[in-house]
Amino acid sequence: MPRLRLPGALLALLLTGAGCAASRAARPVSEEDREGYEARLRKAQALQRGAHLDASREELESLARDVGERLEKHPRDVGLHTVLARAALALHQPDRARVETERVLALAPDQAEAHYLQAFLLGGARQPAAALAEARSATRLAPHQGRYWQLLGTLHLQLEQPTEARAALTRALEVEPRDAQGHFLLGLLSLEEGKPDEALTALERARELEPDYVMAHTHAGQLLQQRGESAAALACFQKAATLEPRNWRTRESLVQVHQALGNMARRDAEREALLELHQEGLVAQDYFIRERFGEGEHTVVVVEDFELKGDWAKRYEFQVYAPGGKQPVRVVSLGSYAFTNAFAHEHDPSLPRLFHLDAYAPDNTHETYGLFQGEPSYDDTRAKVLAILRGEVEPTSSTKPGAG
Repeated sequence: MPRLRLPGALLALLLTGAGCAASRAARPVSEEDREGYEARLRKAQALQRGAHLDASREELESLARDVGERLEKHPRDVGLHTVLARAALALHQPDRARVETERVLALAPDQAEAHYLQAFLLGGARQPAAALAEARSATRLAPHQGRYWQLLGTLHLQLEQPTEARAALTRALEVEPRDAQGHFLLGLLSLEEGKPDEALTALERARELEPDYVMAHTHAGQLLQQRGESAAALACFQKAATLEPRNWRTRESLVQVHQALGNMARRDAEREALLELHQEGLVAQDYFIRERFGEGEHTVVVVEDFELKGDWAKRYEFQVYAPGGKQPVRVVSLGSYAFTNAFAHEHDPSLPRLFHLDAYAPDNTHETYGLFQGEPSYDDTRAKVLAILRGEVEPTSSTKPGAG
């Protein structure tokens, strides 16, 4: 595979310029120095998985400055260039990381770390096949480095090669059995393979090894929630919220799990916190999943819109799914429609906003089950929807295309 190379003039300057003369009088870079930089890098990277992103960035930037200063006196030190490249990757500075990787390749083209860095950059550039070749080279050259196997496994995941991914991730954990990220990735793979029990075991191990690992807590919580173990799921989500209080996905999960546990006051408090995050622009969409529950053989997913917008505004959609279904077999919605409100307010401007409770089927059947002056509460709406799904109430009107 062709390797990236620095322009000749710049490479000559790096290798034979004034920096090299200065390095002869500088204190050598000892193994202890390199281990110290490596320890700082690992610590900062671990902080990125928790609630200390600002502290992680500060440490990474400090590390990059310190290593950069040493490189002014030791421009041919492969280890220093390597640490700087990895720090740049952690800081989401791919261009800087690429430059440092080129320097590592120029100085040590057969070094395992150079291939690892190249694989990381190619993978980030959505070139997983090319990245895979570099990662394989890294594992061949340094088979006792767990993160090399971990990257190889992640690339196999990108390429949808679960058997190869499992082999690489298992090898990574054989080398470094206490690596939380390795257990986390193995958990995700098990989940993709339809092995939720195995996935949960791996995620729980990641949580145990790294208590500040936010994503391990949230993924474990989601699995526990799906299994109906709401109290255990709540503990996971609460830990994640403590670590990262402004993560809207965690707040969404807390709304759901408090609903399942019947903690309505806590549910409403978490929903308010979620609404505040939306108002601050910290939610990436206009809706959230308020609840998931079983009704008979069906699963009901409740979508709540943060705001009532447009002529056909909806507050809730109760989407009903058959077992294994990808599309709802029925949708019951609470909406507030412009034409209805305009007509009503022409006759009585003092009326509050009107809301409809309607049901829709894939064959375009439309049934109306109620008209409300003012917005009904979620709990009242939910009770009415359950009665509809159970056939306990009849529609006030119904239309079906093609009916005579």
